[in-house]
Parts: sequence; C-alpha cells; structure tokens
Amino acid sequence: MRRLTRVLALLLVTALLAAAPASACFGPKLYIGTDVGPEQDFLYALVALYVKEKTGVETVRVPLAASDPVAEIAAARVDLAFAAVTEERGTAILSPVGFSRLLAGPRVRDDLQFTTVLPALRKLAGLVTPADLAQQVASVSQGAAPAATARHFLSTRGWL
Repeated sequence: MRRLTRVLALLLVTALLAAAPASACFGPKLYIGTDVGPEQDFLYALVALYVKEKTGVETVRVPLAASDPVAEIAAARVDLAFAAVTEERGTAILSPVGFSRLLAGPRVRDDLQFTTVLPALRKLAGLVTPADLAQQVASVSQGAAPAATARHFLSTRGWL
C-alpha cells in the first residue's frame, strides 16, 4: 500500500511539472509604445482592451519617455506607438483630433499573426469621437483607473 501511494505521488508530481511549461505559452504579443500622462494611460488601456477582446492578441506597454515614436517603430522596438505628431509620419490608424495618433509599424501590417488587429483598430477609430475621448481622459485625470474607465466606456456603448 505504501509503495502504491509513493508511485501515485510521484506520478502526480511528474504530471504537474510536465504541465507547467505549457501554461506560459499563449501567442503573439504586440508592443505598444506610450508616453506618460492621463491621455496616454487611457488611450493605451482603450486600445489594449479593444484589441484583446476583438482579436485575442495580448499587448505589452512600452514606456517611450523622450524617444521618438516613429524611430522606435522603425527600429522594431515597438509595433504600435502613440505619437503627438502633427505631420504625416508613419501609418496612422487612430488619429482623433486633439489627441495622440496611434501609429503602426510593419509587423502589425504584414505579419500574418496580426491580420485581425488593423481592421479592429480601424473600426475603433470609426467609433470613438474626440468628445468621447476628452470625457474619458478627464475622468482618468481626476484619479479614475484607466483600465476600468476604458472597460466601462466600451461596455456601455456595446463595443465589447
């Protein structure tokens, strides 16, 4: 009986150890470059949540600090970046008047893993208005959590 208990315990431990590495393998991630501040916090939360819900693609926020977003995309350090540029630089996906533009790099446009991301972001661009964004950014500026604000904003409009 003791031998059977040991064998079962050993099998259980082996099964748990063998399954652990598989749990971390989830798929491609998009790297989104952002600056700091309530506007960038909300825009990142909005885009990250919408992309995750509509395409299943995870995102990782990459702080850009004083870096040039277009240069970061060109150097392939980020796939998407929010930029407060006024001239036409890069491929703008989301460009509401008065807010940072979301620029896309070649990986988002050309990689087959991300074929659903650009259409989803273009749809989001057609849904949100500068007035909507101003209201949500004001909430975040007053202390509301960006992710919760983005989820509430998208949910109340039926966009999730």
